[in-house]
Amino acid sequence: MMRQIAAGAFLDGGGKMGQLIRDKDWTSNPLGPPETWPQSLRSALSICLNSSFPTAVYWGPELRLLYNDAWSPIPAERHPWALGRPAAEVWDDIWEVVGPQFAKVLETGEGFSAYDQMLPMERAGSVQETYWNYSFTAIRGEDNRIAGIFNQGNETTQVVQARLNAAQEVSRLSRMFRQAPGAIAILRGPDHVFDIANPAYLELVGKEDILGKPVKEALPEVVAQGFTDLLDQVYSTGESHVGRAVPVTLNRSGITELRHVDFVFQPIFDEAGARQGIFVQATDVTETMRALTAARDSEQKYHAIVNSIDQMIWSTRSDGYHDYFNDRWYDFTGVPPGSTDGEGWKGVFHPDDQEHTMAVWGESLATGKPYHIEYRLRHHSGEYRWVIGRAQCVRNESGQIVRWFGTCTDIHAIKMADESRQLLLDELNHRVKNLFALVSGIVSMAARKSETPTEMAAAIRGRVQALARAHSLIRFSGQGSITAGRVSLSDLIDQILAPHLGEDLVDASLGEGPQIQLGERAITGMALVLHELATNAAKYGALRQAGGRLSIRWTVSGPVLAIVWTEESSTPTTGMVSGSGFGSRLIRTTIEGQFKGQVNFLPTDSGLLIQMELDLEQLSV
Repeated sequence: MMRQIAAGAFLDGGGKMGQLIRDKDWTSNPLGPPETWPQSLRSALSICLNSSFPTAVYWGPELRLLYNDAWSPIPAERHPWALGRPAAEVWDDIWEVVGPQFAKVLETGEGFSAYDQMLPMERAGSVQETYWNYSFTAIRGEDNRIAGIFNQGNETTQVVQARLNAAQEVSRLSRMFRQAPGAIAILRGPDHVFDIANPAYLELVGKEDILGKPVKEALPEVVAQGFTDLLDQVYSTGESHVGRAVPVTLNRSGITELRHVDFVFQPIFDEAGARQGIFVQATDVTETMRALTAARDSEQKYHAIVNSIDQMIWSTRSDGYHDYFNDRWYDFTGVPPGSTDGEGWKGVFHPDDQEHTMAVWGESLATGKPYHIEYRLRHHSGEYRWVIGRAQCVRNESGQIVRWFGTCTDIHAIKMADESRQLLLDELNHRVKNLFALVSGIVSMAARKSETPTEMAAAIRGRVQALARAHSLIRFSGQGSITAGRVSLSDLIDQILAPHLGEDLVDASLGEGPQIQLGERAITGMALVLHELATNAAKYGALRQAGGRLSIRWTVSGPVLAIVWTEESSTPTTGMVSGSGFGSRLIRTTIEGQFKGQVNFLPTDSGLLIQMELDLEQLSV
């Protein structure tokens, strides 16, 4: 059992680590229960827990670890596992460095401190180069012998890395100065005095006598344009600034000109990390901007044309890298602009279509063959819609493919109409076959039970009429409603089962559940499902012969209607619903599509169990 320390004891307070230490079961730890700890450990730990500085206590011959909240981030993912464990086990990755340091303090009793000590510490599964300031101080026990070590410290990785980066940056800037063909200058101090300016820089500003002068004196025209303020900001913050095609008015050789420049203001640091000046690199892009302006005008015309078309238009490089989609693409998919560039376009394809689509596209890329394929794209509504994808390559004078231009056309309505027409034909064929089978069964049943032709004719007539009444509830898509008002689920079940319940099966079924009113559209779908199940039960299952039992029970839970269809037969056949035939597919399509639900077909030893869950809201329309 976990032991709680009494209020007012030395472990009270101490934040989260104080609580962890109080809650930990120390009975199996060599340190023993806290109430047995020596006063020297209690005092050291009390100081540790109540310190706001990262502090730890290593105690005993194994240097068992205790620490405060401020120290807890240091072991990273080893926290809180490290609590109470030996130092050598906690710091096995850096023990080669800190182990001898611990040993020296334990041996001599003299304190030890390190500054920017590199420790190759394992973090997040990999060894990382980290730097630390820390100290080890001996803690003497009641017998005046060294019983533990008091440790304080903090990580300096970012500071050390910053210094290293600064030194590398200075070296990099020196290389740039020697090798870069662009305009380069170095400004010294907070007044930004020109120390160095290469010929390209002097050519850019149109002046020769700027060295040794501050920017505001050498180039007074840039002050009002905000460039000296920007230099002040870079110098004070130590953060570089990059400008792209920035307009600047310069007094070049006595002539005022508007130029556009790309430039970098990069702070320069000394070895101690103090700022010394600013490295400036600039490129005159005035002619490029003029060309870009002309190209932009042409591009705007191009975009106006391609975005006036209803089709989705796209283009790729010769290697198939997608680098352009028109507005219709983004309107259709709803994805952020640019998110489908490169290989990102694959993400909007239906998973089942991706392999085939990539194979066809790969063949076109390899051969130059026109690209033509049908696939499903994710619409912004979340629905996958059918489209036709087409593309043609563009070749240069030598016959090499330089680009591909393609389109996507939404054909979902046509595709769905084709699928609905085919499903209707399959359904009609299936239903006619079932109708003949049912009529044949009715005739056979009447023949077995009737003693005279008149009696047989009456029995057949009644069952066929009952079948017709139930069948009239099932309509095909596009035929309109043929049912007035609303029908309850129990009444619908009775009508659907009536043709299948002869005299020897009149008590074979049981329907039980709350009153559920079906809307006109729902009547058709539910009648279709029940008709398929009843027909199958009459052909193969509980209603095939006397002795069978059919139970239909339904319950309502929140927004869900649950229906359990159970068949028991003395001689179950292999033809019972398996979930794989057309009838089963029709049932599944109706329940999942129209009623937003799900269905499971479960064979049992005595028959069949079918579990259906339907959206109650869909049953009311």
